[in-house]
Amino acid sequence: MRYLQSKGRVLFLCAELFPSPYAFLGKVFNDLLQLQGFSPIWVMPSMKVNRLEERDWNGSPLVLIPKMRPKNMHTLMWSYWRHLSYVYAAAHLALRQYGPFRLIQVRDDPGMAYVAWRLTKKLRVPFVYQLSHLKEEEYIIYAQRRLYGSAMNNFIQGRVGLVLRNLFLRKADLVFPISDQMKKTLLQYGVSQDRMVVLPEGVDTSVEPEVYDDAAKKIRKKLGLEGKKVVIYVGTMNRVRQLEFLLDVFKQVLYHHPDAHLLMVGDGKIPEDLIWLRSKAVELQIKESVTFTGWVPRDQIAIYIRASDIGVSPFPPNKVLINNSPIKLLEYMALEVPVVGTDIPDQRKVIEESGGGFCVPWRQKAFAKTITEILSLSEVDRRAIGHRGRIYVQKNRDFSICAEIVCEAYDKLFSEERKRCGYCLL
Repeated sequence: MRYLQSKGRVLFLCAELFPSPYAFLGKVFNDLLQLQGFSPIWVMPSMKVNRLEERDWNGSPLVLIPKMRPKNMHTLMWSYWRHLSYVYAAAHLALRQYGPFRLIQVRDDPGMAYVAWRLTKKLRVPFVYQLSHLKEEEYIIYAQRRLYGSAMNNFIQGRVGLVLRNLFLRKADLVFPISDQMKKTLLQYGVSQDRMVVLPEGVDTSVEPEVYDDAAKKIRKKLGLEGKKVVIYVGTMNRVRQLEFLLDVFKQVLYHHPDAHLLMVGDGKIPEDLIWLRSKAVELQIKESVTFTGWVPRDQIAIYIRASDIGVSPFPPNKVLINNSPIKLLEYMALEVPVVGTDIPDQRKVIEESGGGFCVPWRQKAFAKTITEILSLSEVDRRAIGHRGRIYVQKNRDFSICAEIVCEAYDKLFSEERKRCGYCLL
């Protein structure tokens, strides 16, 4: 990785709860940007504070704000206003303590985007918007399907958030969509193509997969999976992901491989999500062949993956999820586990370019057939497929590659801003 001579402070207003389960944030925007000469300053929400609190995050200043959760429609606007006031106060605290900033970047939150935009206008520095997921559209889906609280709350959050998000995306000097497909979606919302740089998900490939083998054997023994052919799913299990599809698929796999076992690692948006999936496994009479681990610490995920024979990444092709850049797919491949994923654009691109697995339509029969065929291969052949996947992510999706994309985009932005507006980049 090259090192930049130019240095500067970057204020990040991030919607993810702290501590974040997403390694990308800490590795790319915090650790690797520091190595490149930047000084990140963070504002993030937390469930564990009820006022502004200053912390340290791996050498970077962090201002925590309370996480606001409206209980009903009557408290929605009040909660949103309180959220904005906390973000505003935290951003100005960061400015007083750690400013001036070379740029201000927001991740996913339209309210934070408003504060960031106002502050960048005042300071005459660039405004950057990173979009990792179409959360506003997902809230609308929650409302339509009567999921996760008040349908009216979800609809209002979705519709109002959509308008605000797209407004500030169009005002941003630089936008990081998470996939080529999301870039196409944002073009339809009026975001300038010239201002967008695709920043896909990445993964840490610095650790050799074999490091996890001893711990993986212990996990297999602990879960009673010795001698089993293990198919793993890692990630959220909320109802929008339609994981009953995977349970139906796995029942078909068991006809051909009675010794197969499905390992479901992660939790739902609410506890009822896992309860519902467990009841579905009982209904399908596959309960004994499925293990739900619940939440697993981030630093333990690699062990579970390495203990598995196949990694699956089923995404229903709805208008939200087709824009995703799946993390789980890259994590499987980094650990030399062959993958089976459904046909969403970024997933298809990675699988086809790497040869690290197979991309199939969102159809039970096709998905089950592909899993069955891979399980029928020898362990050596499965590892060969997995090895191709690891080589690909090392060259194309390692966190260091993602950091290069960010720094090159920043460099170009700074150069253009100096020429166009004569900004003083302190």
